[in-house]
Amino acid sequence: MTQNGMLDSNLLFPEAFEVWLSHRLIEKPGFTTDVCYITQTTVSGLKNEAKSLSYFFKDLRLKEIHLGHLREYQQGRAFCDKSMADWKKPAGPAIIRKEMMLMIRILKAAACWTEDQAASFGMVAPLERDVQRAMSPDEQALFLRTANSRVEWQHIYWYAIVALQTTASTNELRGLRLGDIMLDQGVLQIRRESSKNKYRIRTIPLETREVFWALSQLVARAKGRGSTLPIHYLFPKRHGKRRYDPNQHMTGTGITVPWCEVRAAAGLPWLRMYDLRHTAITRMAEAGTPIQVIMSYAGHMTLRMQQHYTTISLMAKRKWAQMTWGEDTQHAQYGQPKAPASATPILPYARNISA
Repeated sequence: MTQNGMLDSNLLFPEAFEVWLSHRLIEKPGFTTDVCYITQTTVSGLKNEAKSLSYFFKDLRLKEIHLGHLREYQQGRAFCDKSMADWKKPAGPAIIRKEMMLMIRILKAAACWTEDQAASFGMVAPLERDVQRAMSPDEQALFLRTANSRVEWQHIYWYAIVALQTTASTNELRGLRLGDIMLDQGVLQIRRESSKNKYRIRTIPLETREVFWALSQLVARAKGRGSTLPIHYLFPKRHGKRRYDPNQHMTGTGITVPWCEVRAAAGLPWLRMYDLRHTAITRMAEAGTPIQVIMSYAGHMTLRMQQHYTTISLMAKRKWAQMTWGEDTQHAQYGQPKAPASATPILPYARNISA
């Protein structure tokens, strides 16, 4: 960084990213601290985005990067053009947008991004659908039975029970520390470190024997991998065969192999770990749970998601209303015969207007 806090525009992109990131971390060799500018989850995400960007921009200095490069990057990233970079697979619009936003932040820090460039640049469109697919009750039961059918899949079974009864996301579960699991108090704490944003920090009540049992099994599994202190992770990171670091949580691919085996055996190849969160919220909505209560469990939702789950909740309430006050129950509750289909409906609460 220069004296005025700006990045040196002569830096290559990978170098510029390291300098830019270092000014957002509070680190000292041999020491740990809870003080931070950005969470570890954010740092991990930024590093992944920078890695993808570096495949394309590694030989370019910041002052050499122009709009044509950014447009070419978006095109190549969307189709995983191997002639341009070493990307492993195509990226969707959400990932491309994150990567481009990081690039623009760094260019701004080097005074290499102008208002004219911002006006001329075309960012890929965001996903229109932010409510993901949820399992039906039958699919959910099948998935859980399958996960519980083999010893080597047991941790997937426990993981799924916890996700389905807490609405916690994949990042939130990966970021759980043993101290966040308070079985004696019957709560699970989602901290800022693992939450998507500050609105997702929350305390989730634990209400069933199944979720207490599943969490107990996961805690015992974690202790067998070296997690013994409250600050240790429930899912410690694996380093080689049977070697774990309890001070780091597992990566996003930590349980991918058994997860894919279970979903294939259950005939649900589309199911992602994150879909457990949407399935959990859907079950709550189907039970007629008000959106305010759902959000207290699940945390922040977009307006589109709120509308989606509110609609499901209202449909559930209408079914209960039909069972309680519907035509089939009127004769029992109000001493009135059931009206023929062609007759005028009997309205038990209506005044007799002919009187």
